[in-house]
Amino acid sequence: MSTSVFLTPERIHWLVSAEARPWLDALTAAPPDDRQLLEVLTRLRQQFSPEHAAALVEQARLRKRAEKKFPGRAKEMFFERTALEQASPMPVSAWTARRYGRYGWVADLGCGLGGDSLALAEAGCRVVAVDWQELALALTRANARAWGLALRVHPLRANVTRPAWDVDVAWADPGRREGAQRVFHPDRLQPPLAALLALQRTHIPHLGVKLMPGLDHTFIPPEAEAEWISLNGELKEAVLWFGSLVERPGRRATVLPAGVSLWHEGAEARVARPGAFLYEPDPAVIRAGAVGDLAVQLGLWQIDREIAYLSGDELIITPFARAWAILEHHPFHLKTLNQRLRALQADVVAVKKRGSPIAPESFRRKLRSTPGGRPVIVVLTRVINRPWMILLAK
Repeated sequence: MSTSVFLTPERIHWLVSAEARPWLDALTAAPPDDRQLLEVLTRLRQQFSPEHAAALVEQARLRKRAEKKFPGRAKEMFFERTALEQASPMPVSAWTARRYGRYGWVADLGCGLGGDSLALAEAGCRVVAVDWQELALALTRANARAWGLALRVHPLRANVTRPAWDVDVAWADPGRREGAQRVFHPDRLQPPLAALLALQRTHIPHLGVKLMPGLDHTFIPPEAEAEWISLNGELKEAVLWFGSLVERPGRRATVLPAGVSLWHEGAEARVARPGAFLYEPDPAVIRAGAVGDLAVQLGLWQIDREIAYLSGDELIITPFARAWAILEHHPFHLKTLNQRLRALQADVVAVKKRGSPIAPESFRRKLRSTPGGRPVIVVLTRVINRPWMILLAK
């Protein structure tokens, strides 16, 4: 049974009211699962309209889902499904907001549910939270009150590409969906990247633009800084920085929660067969094109010029890559692989691939795994232009 309800500014206003608040707090403390849903909705409809009952339940369930992005704060906030999907996790928003701390006023262009506005306000800014959608402004207003930041966040209904505010420093988060579908090209964002770049040249010289993590390097203007940001090993977003927000033009990878960055300098690593350890660079490092820079910095090498796996003979702990001990490696051959798995009494816990056409899940069913045996990861890749298999200690 679906709880989906068309959320409106009026329903947000009701959800924050004294009438709804005790019920929403109780549901937030114990959100109903699918089995409980009908019973809970039936009980709520004895007190409220079907639309208000559904809004209460959906809000409680969205708060539970939002806990991953807004840890410790979601239980007090208000959400809409699509806006929550597009919102940055709180640690990422806090990281990007740090650049704005020295400015008095900042515009948040496309404020959504207000997550970035809140981070900017916590960094010390006064924020003009701009959006054309009344629902976004209602969510931002409610969330600013929930965080105790209502005096620092000022929602404004306006077209983000037609400035109705006198602020030359801004953060822009263009829409990355067309209906239920994500978009993966900057020209299909709302507004498109080209429109935001024009705005930067004419009205807002100091601008940060949040973009999809798969941003192609050809879209990076020469004067911009491009930053790829990962959190707990998962790539979250790319950001283009302009004006005084630029630390230096170029590409960088930032890894959170460590809060460290690696710049692309164009270094090339040597290429050789695997050593004692395999290193998988963080996805931010890969997207920034800094794999060679990481290898040179750590004294590692690539196992193939086109593959983002590194290797070395010593274990190096770094926030920029994960490392595994290599048990053995061979040219790829399924029969040989199964022989070695049997010899090791290996329990294959994962199959990873990079540069291999093989589908890991279907391939895993062909492997002679020993349940309860030695945990092993099988890696299918290339080594110096040849198909290769690597067995890693889990």
